[in-house]
Amino acid sequence: MAGSCIGIIADDLTGGAAIAGEIVRPGKPVPVLRLQPDGRVERRTLIVETGSRYMPAAQAEQRVILAVRQLRQAGFGLLMKKIDSTLKGNVAAELAAFARATGERLVIVPACPAMKIEVRAGCQWQSGRQGVDVIALVAQALGRPPLSLPLAAVRAGEDAVRAWLGANRGQVIVADAQTQRDIQQIANGARAAGINAFAGVYGLGSALAGLPGGPDMRPPARASRLVVLVGSTSSATVAQVDYLIGHGAANIALRVGALFNAGGEPELSRIRQEIARATAPVLLVHTDAKNTADEVGRFCRDRGWSDRDLAQALATPFAAAVRQLPDAGIFVVGGETTGALFDLLGWRGMRVTGEFSATVPIATLPGTGHPFILTKPGAFGAVSVLQDAAVTMLRRIDAVFPGVPS
Repeated sequence: MAGSCIGIIADDLTGGAAIAGEIVRPGKPVPVLRLQPDGRVERRTLIVETGSRYMPAAQAEQRVILAVRQLRQAGFGLLMKKIDSTLKGNVAAELAAFARATGERLVIVPACPAMKIEVRAGCQWQSGRQGVDVIALVAQALGRPPLSLPLAAVRAGEDAVRAWLGANRGQVIVADAQTQRDIQQIANGARAAGINAFAGVYGLGSALAGLPGGPDMRPPARASRLVVLVGSTSSATVAQVDYLIGHGAANIALRVGALFNAGGEPELSRIRQEIARATAPVLLVHTDAKNTADEVGRFCRDRGWSDRDLAQALATPFAAAVRQLPDAGIFVVGGETTGALFDLLGWRGMRVTGEFSATVPIATLPGTGHPFILTKPGAFGAVSVLQDAAVTMLRRIDAVFPGVPS
């Protein structure tokens, strides 16, 4: 059963944009809007981003409630709360607030087949290792345990899911799932049971939208250069950065320690000079996490900084790179990095037009000269995803990285 119009609430931009990427279809862009206190939204499938992942829990709850109110006032009947795939941030508090604000039964689907994350007996599992007990996490915020929809009922089909939900009348349900087909069965069965409130990760959006087919990978406009901004320190991202450097991208590594001394102006000046000298079509500006992660981690611990605090500090050199390349396409890696960059540049959202690969949406930035923007959560993607995106988005298969085999 497809949802014709879905209102989605995400706690960060990359997560919200990733859901937009999986549900967008040609000619029907999906807006990803930053939550505004007095904002209004129109009734069309869209994502509202609350920026609440690292806020105090009480403040995060209020932002979720406000987002629900705005979507309900716009007439949305079907709502989804996007949560982090590894359950970082204010997940439990935001889910409890979402359940209260909707006033409806809520089905939570925390499995993410794209990341090989499955849920069995209410617990996440990844690569054979048990992760977060989602039942316990949600129970603590709700003050009571949610129901657990077992995998056996899911595998019996959508009619069995509908029947199980009819026989078990709890207000909040955590569903087991291992595959995308499982998630589709849950979505179909729950919708048939009259449920209109869902929470989950990448994969749930397409199941609720009921949209088959592959992504639209066409760039919305042509660009001659691409600037790749990397703030994530995940091991997946480190490997992707190394791969991109190995294929000829201009390598502009931030000296993170220098950014935090003397106002960082000498380091910003160096970065601007390196960008001005670079001739490669792909410029990589990154934190050199492979060599500086320990140093940066100590710095943050000493100051009690969260990932958001660090991202806001790093936004200044990233924004400088964007301003210096006003006609370039943009690829930003890391959820907090993306949010901080948007904050500093005053960007209020984007319009997702396609999907390059799983969790890597293609979007436009209304009101700017940049032809497109791609975003990616740090932990996702194949080792070659940055280089593959550069070749595809610049449409220069033979010329993007001269002298390097494609």
